[in-house]
Amino acid sequence: EALKKAFRIDRPSHIQAQSYRVLTGESVDASTGESKRFTGHVLLADQAGSGKTLAYCLPLLQRVAQIEIERGRSRSKKPRVLILTPTSELATQVREVIKQLSFGGLRSRSLLANNVSKSRTQIEALAEGVDIVVGTPGRVARLIQEGKMDTDDVDAVVLDECDVLLGDSFEFAEQVAPIRNAVPPSAQFILVTATIPDEVLKQLKNFFESDVRVVQGPGLHRPSAGMLERLIDCSGGDTFDEQSGFYRKFKALMDLLEVDKADRALLFCNKIETCRKIENMLTRADRDGQKYRILPYHAALSREQQQRNLKEFMSSQTGTPLILVCTDRASRGLDASRVKHVILFDFPRDPSEYVRRVGRTARGALGQGRVSVLVLGRQVRLAREIMRRNERGDPVEATPTNV
Repeated sequence: EALKKAFRIDRPSHIQAQSYRVLTGESVDASTGESKRFTGHVLLADQAGSGKTLAYCLPLLQRVAQIEIERGRSRSKKPRVLILTPTSELATQVREVIKQLSFGGLRSRSLLANNVSKSRTQIEALAEGVDIVVGTPGRVARLIQEGKMDTDDVDAVVLDECDVLLGDSFEFAEQVAPIRNAVPPSAQFILVTATIPDEVLKQLKNFFESDVRVVQGPGLHRPSAGMLERLIDCSGGDTFDEQSGFYRKFKALMDLLEVDKADRALLFCNKIETCRKIENMLTRADRDGQKYRILPYHAALSREQQQRNLKEFMSSQTGTPLILVCTDRASRGLDASRVKHVILFDFPRDPSEYVRRVGRTARGALGQGRVSVLVLGRQVRLAREIMRRNERGDPVEATPTNV
């Protein structure tokens, strides 16, 4: 009922169907066919836009409801589920899904714990009692360390975009580790990702000092079937250096924007410096703002400006095409379902990041979208190989083998 009211969904995606029994606490013994409770750590992995947020939210909300029947409502300062995300934007997005499900009938009390929402409000809500805390690792860890939140009753911890939280660079590992150490040994960790190279999976197993059960959807390391890719070779010219390459790509970008006037487009760059350069040049090329509106989104902006730009990009109803000029910050779980065009001004540093970026369009079972990839020199061959794999339906990287 909650799904019908809030999302108009009546059929689960592959990853939602696969994860449901595991996360509601049931598993089937292959030898006897009998049901038994599964309590180990779980990795949910499938392509961007496959519905992973609902894949863990629905069964966990059902678990919370069952625990409430057995033990009563969540006590002061003692939530039952923690959901950690690498960015405040993703935390806000996940909390919104939980609120919609609650309004639809699957009741729960949730709290957004990030550096954007007010600290006093967070502390007051925890004191009153909440079932679910959704937030960034740094903020959640601080609430625990300051004694504002008690983890004794935590039944499950979700690490959304876990390859960012604990993956290649382990940039958030220091913030996640205290939370891992604070929750009861019985707490189940649910790791959620759209890309999971074998090396990252090994790191995850080492981090938790235990095996991790992989629940893998059919689209892992593959872009959506409704996505149309086009390669734009910008290698021409007698001279080749970074500056000349940039200007050839920029000219190709201007030509592209003349013929492809998507209502919403994401334009990815590898560096903030490149973002700013493109912002300025596109703004100068359209001083009256008649052709498009440029919205920057990267770490050089204040948190408030990032939020304003993202909100305008996601919800504005103006007839002027919107272009979000961004770094990979926007490739991490952003559910911009109305994005019809993704432009890779800079070629990503690895195949997994390619899948993440292009996964911002053609989302959902029937989603449609376009991807334009601007490339130079050796990038041409790499891009063609990725696109050939996508056309054949092959994953761009190996997928975990212990499914």
